[in-house]
Amino acid sequence: MGGMGKTALSQLIYNDHRIQTHFENKIWVCVSDPFDQRQIAREILGGLNSGSTNLQNPISLESLLNEIREKIEGKKFFFVWDDVWSDRDQDWEPLKAAFQYGMPGSWILVTTRKESVARQMDLSHVFPLKQLPDEMCWSIIAQIAFTGENSDRRGNLEDIGREIAKKCKGLPLAAKTLGDLLRDKQRREEWQNVLSSEIWKSDFAQDIFQPLLLSYYDLPSTIRRCLLYCAIFQKDYRIRKDELIQRWMAQGYLTSADNFGRELEGEGYFKFLAARSFFQDFDNDADGNIRSCKMHDMVHEFVQFLTKYEFVTEKDVHLTLDLSYKKPRHLRLVAGPKGFPMSINSTEKLRSLVVVSLPDNGITNEALQNLFSQSKRLRLLELRLLLQGAEGICCEIGKLIHLRYLCLIDCTDIKYLPEALCELRNLQSLIIRFCPLLKKLPVGIGNLINLRYLSIERCRSVTYYPKGIGKLTSLMRLNRIIVRADRNDAEELSIGDLQHLDLLAGKIYVELEGDAIDGDEAKRAKLHNKIHLKQMYVSISPGIKEDEVVQALNPPSNLSVEIVDNQEDWIFRTIIVPLQSGQLGRLKTVISGSSEETAC
Repeated sequence: MGGMGKTALSQLIYNDHRIQTHFENKIWVCVSDPFDQRQIAREILGGLNSGSTNLQNPISLESLLNEIREKIEGKKFFFVWDDVWSDRDQDWEPLKAAFQYGMPGSWILVTTRKESVARQMDLSHVFPLKQLPDEMCWSIIAQIAFTGENSDRRGNLEDIGREIAKKCKGLPLAAKTLGDLLRDKQRREEWQNVLSSEIWKSDFAQDIFQPLLLSYYDLPSTIRRCLLYCAIFQKDYRIRKDELIQRWMAQGYLTSADNFGRELEGEGYFKFLAARSFFQDFDNDADGNIRSCKMHDMVHEFVQFLTKYEFVTEKDVHLTLDLSYKKPRHLRLVAGPKGFPMSINSTEKLRSLVVVSLPDNGITNEALQNLFSQSKRLRLLELRLLLQGAEGICCEIGKLIHLRYLCLIDCTDIKYLPEALCELRNLQSLIIRFCPLLKKLPVGIGNLINLRYLSIERCRSVTYYPKGIGKLTSLMRLNRIIVRADRNDAEELSIGDLQHLDLLAGKIYVELEGDAIDGDEAKRAKLHNKIHLKQMYVSISPGIKEDEVVQALNPPSNLSVEIVDNQEDWIFRTIIVPLQSGQLGRLKTVISGSSEETAC
């Protein structure tokens, strides 16, 4: 069952130093459901150092498997397949055939809730995990609840704590959840209330839901809705913390009116949920701040259980889709072999829409047009798709006037964004990632006066940034920018156009164009006013000297300016900075990988 610690135990094995030294390749892949052969193969290659292969572009399963064979041939590998659900032989046969090329002594470790998976895969050893004894559950609860406490408090609460431990039903995740819940409760009456809760008498399909529900109802109401919104993510999704906070902001869950107030409010909510173990598998930056995380499978199933009709996922739908019996507020659509629906009923009240098309199943602009025309209350729109017969998204997107969050990922055939996009005056976040053919941003982008986040990532063809970006005075995060260094250009963005963007924070990569740097134009940028900006990486043309750049920009003491050769150098440096002693194995994985986690 879920919550038994299958993944946690596998992680201990995977990270053991003896595994690191014994096998030439070790790779972790979360399989989950639905089973996607191509995605699994892509993740394997991401861990095998795929060389020149561009894993973001469409590529056939056969090509992926051929490359896997080449990479593992004659080598000893250790693979982990986590959370396997498919027991269909046709799903696994192509992958099994590729693994035969590895050296004898290679191993595959599988975690699953289904015995039929173990039988179908003909595994040589099966280890069914048993429930923990009550004494062990109490040990886990006490270790978490009494961190740093003296023995007097533990002695006063131990008798109740041992009774609470019996409610765990031997599940480690339940013990951990209850330990986090009890940690902030100092009085005996509070522990007694947990033990006597009516929730223990509830009839749930999953035993783990009872302690999770206790912890959920102990949350402030403002934080509960933030947790429930995570139901929109697919299982095992790596959640970027900053983007999660932006999603909460788009839905109106964060209400502070200060410049950075909503971000700080969201940061506080995130830390609260993390402390209660609703998030896990954290990835931290050099300063120890969390960049991304995941949700445990059972926590994810729990939030989906609580939002059964509000958050809906529809997969492999027909040409028409009727949602009238559900009337969802948040919808995730996955286009399968049957195509994308041309008609969808009951989307008038949608607040969030995520559209995904699989590599072989593109979506027409006509279908998107129909969808946009019916979903005019959208606050969040995320598109991961291939367009059929078009190079840009339809202009009807400009009619989504309530939109606050727009994310385009893996839109590999999009070459331009419509000018109608600039009519979205309420837009706060514009995120564009892995769109290799996109060439430029719309000229009228300066009309997006409420834009706080502009993130362009792995879009190598974007070489033109319009001058209107200089009007975005609400902008707080801008990860990459190309500007003229030699003049105040009438159409293109120049370095001096940054003068009014005083809310910029964190890090920024700036590519200076031109054979010289104009001192007056650099001075006009007024970097001394950007007190929240901490790091600027600057790429320069061959005709510009490094010392001239730093002298012209004249950065304040709080802003570190570093000259880099190109954007790849910038990315490499931001990855390598956090490394500490003993993490060289992780460095090898990060540099050779090409997954979204690595990009993060």
